Amino acid sequence: MFLKAIFRRIIALLAGVNGPVSVSARNLAAGFLAAMTVIVLMQVFFRYVLNNSLTWTEEVAKIMMVWSAFLVAPWAYRMGANVSIDMLAAALSRGARLLLRLALNLLILWIVAIFFAESLEFWQRGLTVRAATMPVQMAWFYSVVPFGFAGLFLVGVELFFRDLMALVDPGGDYAVPGTGEAEQAAEGTS
Repeated sequence: MFLKAIFRRIIALLAGVNGPVSVSARNLAAGFLAAMTVIVLMQVFFRYVLNNSLTWTEEVAKIMMVWSAFLVAPWAYRMGANVSIDMLAAALSRGARLLLRLALNLLILWIVAIFFAESLEFWQRGLTVRAATMPVQMAWFYSVVPFGFAGLFLVGVELFFRDLMALVDPGGDYAVPGTGEAEQAAEGTS
């Protein structure tokens, strides 16, 4: 009983951070995609209409694309919006499905922790390199990589505790709000 209360508190704390941060990062990524589109169209206009190619647009567009991917990754993981094949999971019982998800989340946490440590070194190496077309250290462009992996790690911890609680307390609703998981669980029991 006491352990359940602690786990519920951990889930609420993580959800209070992961929810707003991942949605804000997703919205920022959408803004970057829109800006990237404008920059690419601007480059096309300058190159083919004005016959005067801009030097910085390709590099900025690539950076915005990478930033968009790393910013949206924690939201996609949290909402279950990443690509998946769930034929095996759909064939399993609820308990086996939760155990599989716990194991997968542990594996993801392990991989993300390793990538996070590597991304810090990657960022540090970026302090010694300047962008090709702009007077900016590449580390500032690389800073999204540790941010993305930290976000993925926090989301993985939240999902792990949600699945653990769903396994321990089958009557409780531990689905991430807005994912449709609770509706699917209700349909599966009726």
